[in-house]
Amino acid sequence: MKIALVNPRVESYSGTLPPLGLLYIGALLEKNGYEVRIFDVFPYDDRDIPALLEYKPDIVGMTVLTDYLKRAHHLAQIIRQSLTLQSFIVGGVHVTVLPEESLTHLQADIAVVGEGEYTMLELCDHLSKGRDWRFTKGIAYRDRQGNFTLTESHPFIEDLDGLPLPARHLLNFEEYLLPPGIIRGHWSERSTTVMTSRGCPFQCIWCGSQCTFGRKVRYRSVENVLDELEALRRDYQVDTVWFVDDTFTLSKQRVLQFCKRIRERGIILTFGCQGHVKTADEEMFAAMKDAGFVQVDFGVESGSDRVLKALKKNSNAEVIKGAFNAARKAGLRTMATFMFGSPEETYEDVSITMRLAKEIRPNFVSSFFITPYPGTELMGMAVEHGWISNQDHEQGGLKKGPMLTINFTREELLAIRSRFQRIFFFENFISLFLSPRYVGRMIRLCLTYPKGLFYGLRKALRTRVFDDLVFEFLVYYVRERSSRIHRKWPAHP
Repeated sequence: MKIALVNPRVESYSGTLPPLGLLYIGALLEKNGYEVRIFDVFPYDDRDIPALLEYKPDIVGMTVLTDYLKRAHHLAQIIRQSLTLQSFIVGGVHVTVLPEESLTHLQADIAVVGEGEYTMLELCDHLSKGRDWRFTKGIAYRDRQGNFTLTESHPFIEDLDGLPLPARHLLNFEEYLLPPGIIRGHWSERSTTVMTSRGCPFQCIWCGSQCTFGRKVRYRSVENVLDELEALRRDYQVDTVWFVDDTFTLSKQRVLQFCKRIRERGIILTFGCQGHVKTADEEMFAAMKDAGFVQVDFGVESGSDRVLKALKKNSNAEVIKGAFNAARKAGLRTMATFMFGSPEETYEDVSITMRLAKEIRPNFVSSFFITPYPGTELMGMAVEHGWISNQDHEQGGLKKGPMLTINFTREELLAIRSRFQRIFFFENFISLFLSPRYVGRMIRLCLTYPKGLFYGLRKALRTRVFDDLVFEFLVYYVRERSSRIHRKWPAHP
């Protein structure tokens, strides 16, 4: 049985991030004897579609994020019109939250609800052997009469070490190892992502992580993670790893053990991660610094305790100040992210946020617009109160534009973010300007991709945010660099 796993991407600098979910599913299917190919479909055109159709899979499994829904629908139409399949299966967080709607919209046969590895394996085993698959846990489907059925939930995967390491060999992995890398301000020639845990105990109203991974945190063993890091060094000469865990710093003892063992095993890499201000600890940060960590990112979101309470962020201004002080004392750089347009937020709260942002002195600052995603508490609130002014996640959300107008208009929110980013121009870029090595390499990139610089300048002049120049340039650069690699190695692994 031939299986194609498809990731429909859209334009983003995150195009350098491999689809870890599909890489885990692909690894488990391959381990169990299935012929698998992964198609991380090029986001700007349909150049990868002929290879997918030529492969003639028996089963197609497609992951779907809300931001990718239009692209996913486009690919689903092509797949349905061009292939004769035993089954078309969809999964991912959007499908998990809206399985009935997803089945209809994407013309799929089966929806995988929740973590996909073992559910997908069980489905493929049933389908390949002609067995009844309808009682598989963790799926949704329509019967011949069109009735919607959601089966019993599949248990969360407790033994994450039981999963094989992600099947990166199923991609042309060179497309993902592009400088300057994932960690802002740190030049990396070959960086990638690793997940060491699943689940998040925090209750933030805008986050959808719990929809797929739940509230209980499940960890891979330290040795299992280090095996993957050694494989990345050996097989792909990776020099930098970004841990994509919701909160890498959740368990101090685990982090200390990780740092101790990475030194003992002599693994030399540079690391970055996401932390929560409530988990900040100077001893832990010092150990991380010694083990190769250069930066920790904190979702600050707001400087107003009132807004943080409305967001259920489980933090306050004093805790935030302590976290940044602890990281600074340990020698770790910090990245602080903020959101505007939150429930309860007023102009006074925005002013408080700007004062706190200056006080904590992060090395880098980035700001976003709060965005409602299906399955989150925020989405329920937004629907109930009529806050949604833009339904299109591809056009709105995060840095693109406000989707919610609660206490501000769209124009006011755009102006607030522009002013915020201009205030922190110095913090965001002066350290880079003072690094001849970094500046020299960026100049070479700009000279190699001058059209990207033009696009970036045009965007920055429109938004009056210098960050947008950099972001727009990087989007263009990744697109063109990936295209060149794609043309050089067109054959699918």
